[in-house]
Amino acid sequence: MPLNPDDVLILKTPFGTLIQDEKVTKDKIKGFLKDARKVISVGDSTTDRLISFGILPDLSVIDGKERRLKRSSSMSNSTFQKELRCSNSAGTISREAVSLLQDALRSHYPVRVIVDGEEDMLALPIFSIAPDCSVVLYGQPLEGIVIVKITPKTRKKAKDLMDRIGFD
Repeated sequence: MPLNPDDVLILKTPFGTLIQDEKVTKDKIKGFLKDARKVISVGDSTTDRLISFGILPDLSVIDGKERRLKRSSSMSNSTFQKELRCSNSAGTISREAVSLLQDALRSHYPVRVIVDGEEDMLALPIFSIAPDCSVVLYGQPLEGIVIVKITPKTRKKAKDLMDRIGFD
């Protein structure tokens, strides 16, 4: 089912705090992560940036692409203690991916989820299932990094949007 224009606008609007690319620093990111229950990255570039700052996310969701083009190299190959794989078609949220993300979030050690397809929309279910006080970081194309602290309000907004757009 195609997305309605209002939902497309909501999806293009940052869910949290946008830090412009030129203002992203290790100290600024670490400041947002202070007291985070879990640190979660969505996207290859965002994950690579965190790792370059010495921050290994508890959960990293990547697809080996950036702006739909295959990446030639990725620091995301850094050592995660567990690697999981799932399928998720572009512009969708598959039940398989949501189930796997739920399992990954229960892990007590760093997990990398490699998505066959596209990971962009998977931030939404993460917002709805990650524990309170977790922090999710994802890229806003050509702008910067969005930082989302998980709260009941964030969770409700994500669940409401997911209910409207549906699953695979």
